[in-house]
Amino acid sequence: MNPTTDAAAIFAPLWRRKWLILIVGVLVGAASYGYYKRQPAIYVASTQLNLASGSEEQGLLGGQKTGLAKAAISNAATIITSGLVAEEAHRLLRAEHNNAKGKVRAKTSATGSDIVTISAEAHGAKRAVHLANAYAAAYIKRQHAAFVRAVKLAIFNTRQQLHRIELAAAGSSKGKGSKSPSSSNGTAVIQAANLSTKLNQLESELSVSGVQQISLAKTSAAELIEPMPKQNAIFGFAFGVVLAMLGAFLVERLDRSLRSPEGIDAVFGAGILASLPSVKTPIVHADGRPAVARPLLEPIRRADTTMRLREAEAYAGRGPRTILCTSADSGDGKSTLVAALALVRREAGERVAVIEADFERPVLAKLLDLEAGGQGLADVLAGECTVAEAIQMVPSAGAAVQAPAMGVDGGGSTMVRTRTLGSVSVLLGAGTGGERPRLTDRAFAELVNTMSEEFDCVLIDAPSPVESSDSIALLPAVEGILVIARLRHTRDVSAERLAELLHLPSTAPVLGTVANDVSRRELTRSGFSTGAGQRRRSLLPFGR
Repeated sequence: MNPTTDAAAIFAPLWRRKWLILIVGVLVGAASYGYYKRQPAIYVASTQLNLASGSEEQGLLGGQKTGLAKAAISNAATIITSGLVAEEAHRLLRAEHNNAKGKVRAKTSATGSDIVTISAEAHGAKRAVHLANAYAAAYIKRQHAAFVRAVKLAIFNTRQQLHRIELAAAGSSKGKGSKSPSSSNGTAVIQAANLSTKLNQLESELSVSGVQQISLAKTSAAELIEPMPKQNAIFGFAFGVVLAMLGAFLVERLDRSLRSPEGIDAVFGAGILASLPSVKTPIVHADGRPAVARPLLEPIRRADTTMRLREAEAYAGRGPRTILCTSADSGDGKSTLVAALALVRREAGERVAVIEADFERPVLAKLLDLEAGGQGLADVLAGECTVAEAIQMVPSAGAAVQAPAMGVDGGGSTMVRTRTLGSVSVLLGAGTGGERPRLTDRAFAELVNTMSEEFDCVLIDAPSPVESSDSIALLPAVEGILVIARLRHTRDVSAERLAELLHLPSTAPVLGTVANDVSRRELTRSGFSTGAGQRRRSLLPFGR
């Protein structure tokens, strides 16, 4: 995991991927809107019941007048949503030829009043209204039936008591030996009168309605609760943005690549010669002649000049003649750097030789407009041809030039040089032979030494020493090593492994490092001028 804790480094990936994050948010929001737009509408309708209506009259059943307890109100809310009330409600709906279905909830008032609210959800406002009113009617009917049964039972018991008193009073008036018949008769008369009064009150309670529906559910009052496409789209957009930001942050934190020129310098410790911006085409072809793209021209010149100044004293002012260009991973841009550096040195009037020792990914023929498929390095090392027969000249705007006679393997060539312009000669790696040569052979070292005597500079494009053991043998066989690393592509593990190889005592000195695929902001932050040619927004990285 990348251990970066700097705030700018942490939030940089979010800003770098801002458009992707925005697109993800828009797509998730649009998908949410489309999904919920197609969902069926759900409405909710509510009605209220007053459980305490007629409670004073109902209190006569218990012998006292009192309101409803909190437990009774809570039980009422539970009974409303029970199966008994639901069955009766749907029976009432079927009687009206209505098949409304949905969810029903009942809750008591938070203020402690005797009001219970019934809420019904259904696919349609009318269905929700019918469902809420049906549940209210079913509960009222159930409670009223239970109340009527209790009143009738109380009336029956009261009449039985009154009948027994009347019989007792009649027996006492006919009896003999009674000491105070008038007193007994008076008590019976009072009890009979009280029971008669209670009987009249109970009979009057048969007309009491009990629970009342005080707020009838209406279609105009029904509310749409689902779907809410606009609100869901806003939530989906926010969720998509947050999810994309989290993904970008995790990708950055788990990224094992080098992400800044400073990070490259910290690994290799050789100093940054130049930072190359991203360009669509690093090597352009004008009138059939390859040239360095304008945004890269100054950085490549800066890298070349800085490299010469650093090593002027070590190489008696002439600079290293044999330079190995390498990288930690494939795709970092070493082949393109070799081609660009050769073209820049040609402009300075030097005779440059390029050896393509990367047999797995040969790209120099395409970059420099050379003929591929002919004789190359493999044939020279196998002794099937001479260097003069396999080497190719890169076309230039100037007149023909004369290269020195090549005496490798007895071969030679003469080319007319009429101007002081430099030249680029390329020995491509691919040959006509089927067997790939080993770069550790003595023949390759002798070839490099011979070409370094005939040319001002020999640039070797070899595969990464981390990936190819052949390249490790080249590290002490050259006079200098130039390393290129591509931001957000070169893995830190590969870079550290390459740095270990470059610090071996027998390895040639590292001339410097070049940071590739650097953004304009990183160029400014690292102290490199973006330049007029780099102000144009780039599209693709400089990497082959």
